[in-house]
Amino acid sequence: MSTRRISVRWKRHLSALMGWLLCLLSVGTLAAEEVVETPPPLPLTSRLDLLFQKTVSLLDKVIFYRLGRTERLSVTIAPEVIYVRDRGTSGPFERLGAADNQLPTTLTASELDLWSAGKKLLPGITINGQRQDYRWGQLGDRLVDYVTVKFNPPAAGPVRYGDVFIADSDGKTFRQRGRSPYEVTDVAVSRETVASWASQGWLAAPANPVPGETLPVTQESIGGVPLIVAWLSIGALFYTLYLRGVNIWGFRHAIEIVSGRYDNPAETGEVTHFQALSSALAGTLGLGNIAGVTIAMTIGGPGAFFWMLVSGFIGMAAKFAECTLGLKYREILSDGTVLGGPMQYLRRGFADRGFRRLGGVLAVVFCIMCILGSIGGGNMLQANLAAASALHLFQDAEYEELGRLTKEIEAAVDSAQVGTLQQQRNALRDRMTSFTTSFNFVYGGLLAACVGLVIIGGIKRIGQAAERIVPAMCVLYSGACLFIIFKHFGRIPEVISEVWADAFTGSAVSGGIIGVMVIGTQRAAFSNEAGTGSAPIAHSAARTEEPVREGCVALLEPFIDTIVVCSMTALVILITGAWNHAEWVHVQGLSGSALTSRAFGAEIAWFPYVLAISITLFAYSTILSWSYYGERSWVYLFGARSTLVYKTLAVSCTFFGTLANLGSVLDFSDMMILGMGFPNILGILLLAPEVRRDLLDYWSRYRSGQFPIYKQGHLSSAASTRAEMAGD
Repeated sequence: MSTRRISVRWKRHLSALMGWLLCLLSVGTLAAEEVVETPPPLPLTSRLDLLFQKTVSLLDKVIFYRLGRTERLSVTIAPEVIYVRDRGTSGPFERLGAADNQLPTTLTASELDLWSAGKKLLPGITINGQRQDYRWGQLGDRLVDYVTVKFNPPAAGPVRYGDVFIADSDGKTFRQRGRSPYEVTDVAVSRETVASWASQGWLAAPANPVPGETLPVTQESIGGVPLIVAWLSIGALFYTLYLRGVNIWGFRHAIEIVSGRYDNPAETGEVTHFQALSSALAGTLGLGNIAGVTIAMTIGGPGAFFWMLVSGFIGMAAKFAECTLGLKYREILSDGTVLGGPMQYLRRGFADRGFRRLGGVLAVVFCIMCILGSIGGGNMLQANLAAASALHLFQDAEYEELGRLTKEIEAAVDSAQVGTLQQQRNALRDRMTSFTTSFNFVYGGLLAACVGLVIIGGIKRIGQAAERIVPAMCVLYSGACLFIIFKHFGRIPEVISEVWADAFTGSAVSGGIIGVMVIGTQRAAFSNEAGTGSAPIAHSAARTEEPVREGCVALLEPFIDTIVVCSMTALVILITGAWNHAEWVHVQGLSGSALTSRAFGAEIAWFPYVLAISITLFAYSTILSWSYYGERSWVYLFGARSTLVYKTLAVSCTFFGTLANLGSVLDFSDMMILGMGFPNILGILLLAPEVRRDLLDYWSRYRSGQFPIYKQGHLSSAASTRAEMAGD
């Protein structure tokens, strides 16, 4: 090896060493005086939530693992200074580390109030329900209160606290990220500038450091398709092609079935076709149709709407397949109730093909996921969101007053004025908190009672409730949407043109065509739940001996949920321009149901009341259906005699869901619902030849007029029957 090569290598090593020394020197002062946080004892709900955080993080890496993702390096601007004082004292805070000309060495109570009002402090702890500006920590052997002050780097141009800079492929230039992970601005800096920021302590510690990198960069992933979305889409697309578009040519027959034309009261089952459809729709129609669609539009743009429709269309075939199998492999228990769903066709269907052990394991896994999903995402989350929506109606004036006080505090320059305004705001918050506690207690009790009265009666009573609630809430919500759409009728051609163009080009904000496809497909898959295996549990209780007939009914679900209801929300958000509204989205930061309510409220003054009622109905119907799904899974695992245990648990969770906000617990439960799709899609793919064979046999008999026709539960006359069949 030549001396020149050795020299070059040593220069590289020395350069890396100097970089590390520079970073160490920049934080050396604080490292010697590092504050270790010692938070106060957490309440039981917070400890439970914290317990689930690691599990949620692990599941997120599996279920939402992104296929085809892109890796990149980034740095985050986060200059911070820590001030401390002895724990429990009321004196000024002293600055840690070396002083500079920008920030003072001490921080008095009045300065703390001003900085807190100006949002220059990181959030503090909550003690006895009151949010403090400071946190608890330990500095060596010394117990301290400390505050973390964030500031914008001096003489750094347009750079602000929290800005993220993305490294180019060569690592020599860093570009400022926009509001979307895929968007970059015109601001670009060199690697040397970033190194200078690091030397001054302006960069955040990397969450995922890169070995051998001299700068505090973190490695992040963007783009790609979430694993669960790809898995559900594969199943739906496969069945659309394998069954040669049953979602098209089976649609008319599905309408005939739901209308009661083939309802034979003498056949086995617990509910009619329409009640089964309503029960399954009750489980899918929810806040996702309102808040989720709005989020998809704001992130993915108009093009996401197109791919949402495509996903809903192919999802119809997946629903057909899983619900056909659900009814075919159902079991009639000794008490006359039906036990059907993926757990049955996973166990029995796999056993028929020599995979008895695998099928048994998958069935148990599915049931465990379904029970956990029903308690959280299908129950507690729905109750929590419904209570929050209803509460907002009663505290609308208080929220406006709170916003006014907050703006005045942020604009205040006098510490005395800030103190007075903060006292007023704290008093208002105390009144709102007291009312919220009482309201949620009463609301939760009433909602739990209503849920209990229905689910005690099983699927028959759930079906009877759903067949009334589902049409009512669809008509109520869709009516308001149609009013706005027709009000802006002249903009419809323009919106359609935008949707079509953006669907195949995408935008930099959404990550191009792949990004917009993923966003639209993901929203539809999460909304209609095609392939997750929840709907077959409800449809297996239908009163029929023909599995394919119930499969045809089921394909209407994604059509109603996604192509009708979700489209209503999307069209309103697009046609009113709310998806990219400068004030609402970019300034106020509204998203989800808040943006939906603002968009509708701007067109219909009384719509927030309609929205609150719609959310309550959506939540109530979802709780009913998911309680049944969980109860059937419970029966499969523990037997029918213990169903009262699950029903009591479901009613209790409805009540506590309005009182506690367990973010990580509910995230875990939502992941369980999506996780149900892994064993279910595997099952329906393995049993695909059976589904196709049954479909061809059924359709042959249908076309030849072998099925008797009923009117209002009675067999029609022979002449009438032959005439109607001839008409087919």
